[in-house]
Amino acid sequence: MLGKTAATLQRNVLNDIFDLVGKSNYKWINKQQGELMLYNRRVYCIGASNEEAEGKVRGATIAGAYCDEVSLYPQSVFNQLMARMSITGASCFCNTNPDNPNHWFYTEYIKNREIEDKYVWHFTMDDNPNLDPDYIKALKQMYRGVWYDRLIDGKWVMAEGLIYDMFDRNTHLIDCKAYLRYDPVTKKGILPGSIKWLVGCDYGTATVMTWGLYAKLPNGTILKVKEYYYDAVKSRAQKTDGEFIAEFVRWLDGIVPWTVYCDPSAVSWKLELARKGYRVLNADNDVINGIRLVGSSLNMGKFYIDQSCVNTLREYTGYVWDSKAQLVGQDKPLKQNDHTCDTDRYVLYTESKYGLSGVY
Repeated sequence: MLGKTAATLQRNVLNDIFDLVGKSNYKWINKQQGELMLYNRRVYCIGASNEEAEGKVRGATIAGAYCDEVSLYPQSVFNQLMARMSITGASCFCNTNPDNPNHWFYTEYIKNREIEDKYVWHFTMDDNPNLDPDYIKALKQMYRGVWYDRLIDGKWVMAEGLIYDMFDRNTHLIDCKAYLRYDPVTKKGILPGSIKWLVGCDYGTATVMTWGLYAKLPNGTILKVKEYYYDAVKSRAQKTDGEFIAEFVRWLDGIVPWTVYCDPSAVSWKLELARKGYRVLNADNDVINGIRLVGSSLNMGKFYIDQSCVNTLREYTGYVWDSKAQLVGQDKPLKQNDHTCDTDRYVLYTESKYGLSGVY
């Protein structure tokens, strides 16, 4: 049994199986190694997030396999799995959300007419009798464009053109200070309930250094109150971390954020922030899921940007999918106009996954 990781396999599949069969019918032989006895059959539970997982399959003799979210695996892992299923009558069952129509699983397995002994089922959320209609309605309202086609209608479609095609300057650009009823003396909002202040950083010394200050409201809505944007190429001068930290303190103007979400690779900058007493956390850099979360936040009215953030506006209207990557089945943003977009993604996605309920 394979999942993207052993943890996702446990959460998505194994927990339900254990509830279904009862404790007397399964037993972990070696949980660390993923070895399980289920109805007296030996099952190996494997995470397949990278190429190294191929070695976990190589050499095995397999009678059956179950693959959870198979499109997230490297192709080499799945190919090796197929090569090891040598027991007569061996079968493999896979599930996946739709992806790029040039993805290897779609082209070489689902659409491959030379594979005759296969069955392909297509389901949408409406086919699941256990889902509450209000939940289905809410999800349909969250997405549009490529995400709606894939996650709601179950279509294998390309991600083309603008990434945030749901962004509307007339809707999403607001006067955040007026919205917050921001007090310039205390540096706090005076809405009912407290505001949780967050900062996101996309680090660059030879390119662009950008920060965003975000106010998370009690209802979960996030406002990007202001931005900092320094382009070393256009300015023809690089700044040191020491110079940046001095500007960072001035830029915050007395606001103490609950945390600063940083690009995980910005080691020296994170150290500089920590020395100044800021709480620093690595941002979750899952690009595609992060983009999906930002897009749904815009679509659901859960993310707004202050009208002073001119660089954010410029990048949102020029942030596009990489058309060359699409041709080989990969969803990747073009590495242009992405600095403020990365900063916003760091904050919104990481806060949605790991943010504590407390406010600052």
